[in-house]
Amino acid sequence: MLMPGSLRHRLLLVIVALLAGLALATALASLTAMKQDSRQQAHEVLAVAANVFEQLLDDRAQQLGQSVQILAADFGFRQAVATSESATIQSVLENHGARIDAQLVLLMSPQGELLSSSRLELDQAQLAPLLQDIDWRSSQYSSLLMLSEQAYQLVLVPVRAPNIIAWVGMGFQLDAALATQLKGITGLEISFVLANDRLQVITSTLQNEQALSIFPTSDFLASASQQPVRSEDQRYLTLSQPLDGQALWALLHLPNSRWLQNYQQMRSQLLAIFGIALTASLLVAFWLGRSITEPLAQLTRFARQLGEGKATSELPRAKGEVGVLSKTLSTMQQQLAERQRLLLEQAERDALTGLYNRAKAEQWLGQYAGQKSGVLLLLNIRNFRHLNDAFGLETGDQLLHRLAGRLQQLTPTPLFCARVGGDEFLLLYPELPKPLAPLLQWLQKPFALQQSSISLQLTLGYYPFTHTDPESANVSTLLRRADIANANAKQQLDGIAAYQQGQDERHLRDLTIIQDLPGALAANALSVHYQPKVLLANQRCEAAEALIRWQHPSLGFIPPDEFIRLAEHAGLIQEVTDWMLRQVIRQAAEWHTQHPRLRLAVNLSPVDLIDEQLPARIAEELELASVSAEMLALEVTEGAVMQNPQRVIQVLQQLAALGIELAIDDFGTGHSSLAYLKQLPVHEVKIDRAFIKEIEHNTQDELIVQATAQLAKGLGFKVTAEGLENEAGLLKLTQLGCDTVQGYYYSRPLPASDFASWLQQFHSQHQVESRERP
Repeated sequence: MLMPGSLRHRLLLVIVALLAGLALATALASLTAMKQDSRQQAHEVLAVAANVFEQLLDDRAQQLGQSVQILAADFGFRQAVATSESATIQSVLENHGARIDAQLVLLMSPQGELLSSSRLELDQAQLAPLLQDIDWRSSQYSSLLMLSEQAYQLVLVPVRAPNIIAWVGMGFQLDAALATQLKGITGLEISFVLANDRLQVITSTLQNEQALSIFPTSDFLASASQQPVRSEDQRYLTLSQPLDGQALWALLHLPNSRWLQNYQQMRSQLLAIFGIALTASLLVAFWLGRSITEPLAQLTRFARQLGEGKATSELPRAKGEVGVLSKTLSTMQQQLAERQRLLLEQAERDALTGLYNRAKAEQWLGQYAGQKSGVLLLLNIRNFRHLNDAFGLETGDQLLHRLAGRLQQLTPTPLFCARVGGDEFLLLYPELPKPLAPLLQWLQKPFALQQSSISLQLTLGYYPFTHTDPESANVSTLLRRADIANANAKQQLDGIAAYQQGQDERHLRDLTIIQDLPGALAANALSVHYQPKVLLANQRCEAAEALIRWQHPSLGFIPPDEFIRLAEHAGLIQEVTDWMLRQVIRQAAEWHTQHPRLRLAVNLSPVDLIDEQLPARIAEELELASVSAEMLALEVTEGAVMQNPQRVIQVLQQLAALGIELAIDDFGTGHSSLAYLKQLPVHEVKIDRAFIKEIEHNTQDELIVQATAQLAKGLGFKVTAEGLENEAGLLKLTQLGCDTVQGYYYSRPLPASDFASWLQQFHSQHQVESRERP
């Protein structure tokens, strides 16, 4: 028993007092440190969440940028933009936007004019903030902005051909789905707000009223971006993030209960230990301190490394709140790693086939081509759109997937295989696999789908390149040449072709012609020449053939056959035909007073002959110019008639009903069917120049012309011979029964003013010769 005042008692009291004081001081110090550490952890959690939030927005911007870069580099899309094919542009924008679930897709001119948008309510005025900030010389522009009371993350990329002809953009909406996604990653509540005259909640994982209660006004937003701020009800610790640099903000809300609960629980434990065992040894205190502070330090290091994107520290194995936080951070790391993996896979792989996409192919090819030689093979599926129309999009997707599987089974195995377009696949080999024909045949073997056997018709263009060639370092050049080779393959019977040197220039020339033709038509930069058609019976010129001419400012004279062919392929032939008819009808009206019997003939394209609106447009032009239909003649080739006889005959009948004279041009070269020929409402047959130019000494041509003339006259047609070049040929054609001749013997095609002078001189000379005859 201890006696009061004894040394032992005093020592015990001193020890107890020291231990009590030490325990109390330790408890107070520990609680204070833990409170500060918990607050620091909360701030760090918010900082990590802010970094994760910014990284996710960056990933979304990269995804958008890569998708828009692919769209802007697509040749078909650039061609559609260059030729202002609004329907094709709208379809391509919708398809590409749908592939990545973009809520906004738009196209702007180089001057910033809105050309097309997936949001009908979007107008030019709403793009004013964007137009003020964008650098039109940049290769990509990314921004967060408000459009139509919605927040969007938008990426713009220039469309070049080769200069910038437009800007195409895609955007993701900052909506509830994004806020929920961010909450799932960070574990925090997320709000997107707009701070103008008043604070407006765009979307939030909290109730709007609850989000507004955190910041009743927008005055606290700027300060909250530097240091987290508690809400008025002390329930949340909030960090603000400016998005557009002006009025659009993101708010990250950390519940206070997350760190207060940990602090309060630890405080209770320490108080319990203090009350039960004041005599606890320093060793126990030291061990307890280590057991608490070390896991927290590990978690702090891990969270800091996670925020920097390089978490390498081991997480502590602990229970309670520390264990929960440890598991939370571990789960966050796994989710971020998985999301990064998925984003990387989406950025590199085609979702349908699993092959590399175009962006990855360009990256891979850029690294390879500068160091090694190889061969690019570009496969294209013929008429794949028709397969989709006939069997449905689902079957089309299955066919693409099956074809991709065969490509991965090829022997020899390609270095890489990518899907670079809707129906195009790119393969790279170190050297050309031979022979190509069996390889193509194996790929074209029928697929068993929907209880049917479906075959794909493929074309294969290839381009061998060497790493010593400076142009091989340009990926765009490699892909363009492979594409040119594939275009050549479509013209071959076996569907295989190689790139030929010099085809780049031809390709660029074709693009220039297609791009400049609409402007040339609008500016009346083309001209019309007229070649006379002379009646043999009375040596009078009562008709002429109108021929279109184009003197390009940089390319010089472009043959009509060349730009007419390109106009047909580019869908511009209607504009060319309408321009030609308008010019000729106006010229006929001008010449009507002096030459009332003069008939002007215009050539029609095969595409024109299936245009059921053509007769109505011609009738309208004739009415506007006050010109009789008898002053106009139209010439069609028999080959054009045979492409769609039933529809062409219907259009020709409507033209004939207007009173327009019709002629079959280049007769004898188109392999027409007499069964259709007798049904045509035509008045004239023109024998091709191939049978006329050497008729004076070629008996076979003479027999052909004679038989053709007899057949045509038997069917009630007039006969015109093209390509007359000398007087001996004129005598032969007269003997063989031709009614009209046309050729250089009388005159080459002349401009309108020169033709009028020639016509006046020809008739005057004919009148003199008639008076001099006995």
